[in-house]
Amino acid sequence: MNQEKKIRFKYRIKYTKGPEVRFVSHLDLMRLFQRAVRRAGLPIGYSHGFNPHQLMSFGNPLSLGMTSTGEYCDFEFTREEDTEEIVKKLNSVMNDGIEVKRATRLSQTALTAMADLCACEYEAILSDNVKPETVAEKLPEFMAQKEIVVMKKTKNNLKETDIRPDIYSIENISDNDTAKIRLVLAAGSIRSLRADLTVQTFYDFIGAEFNKYKIKFSRTEMYRLSDEKFVPLDKEVAMK
Repeated sequence: MNQEKKIRFKYRIKYTKGPEVRFVSHLDLMRLFQRAVRRAGLPIGYSHGFNPHQLMSFGNPLSLGMTSTGEYCDFEFTREEDTEEIVKKLNSVMNDGIEVKRATRLSQTALTAMADLCACEYEAILSDNVKPETVAEKLPEFMAQKEIVVMKKTKNNLKETDIRPDIYSIENISDNDTAKIRLVLAAGSIRSLRADLTVQTFYDFIGAEFNKYKIKFSRTEMYRLSDEKFVPLDKEVAMK
């Protein structure tokens, strides 16, 4: 095969997932994007073998029921495309509730979004049984703990796990009437911590009843590590 035909042009898009599609599963979301890419006429590459599939990969799957303003998907195209045209073409055929915000051309050596991921940021609007003044008083005490041991589900059973190293920060962003927090948690193939488990652990700490369906979770960003700092997944990865 001609070597030139093997060249792939890598792109990363950032998109939002609104309340209209918060109950769309990750598998259905993948199918939605596959259809959108075909309808948009984008030159997506395909894998080889008996069952070729589009060369597309996503960042950390979003939990069912969450919205997001910071989701990522990588594409490998067979030819170069203008990044603004990618955004325009995808948005013209995309389902309601999903909006592509920008596209970035990646270098050939760039890691996939999932491989590069090290942390996710979330915002949680807490249930009515937790008051802003309780968060202001108790959150510093919660974060001051040296260990936070929980029962974490593994493939085969439950295991005691210290999640404190995977909580990078929790910030109180409550207003006068509503308790809200912002969390930055470990994410990726090596270490990962769910936002709902972290919030449940805080509820247990303050003695409040936890019902995740009464809490509004939103993922606001996914981060990679660059010079020992967290930066969004589409920053400092563009082809130079």
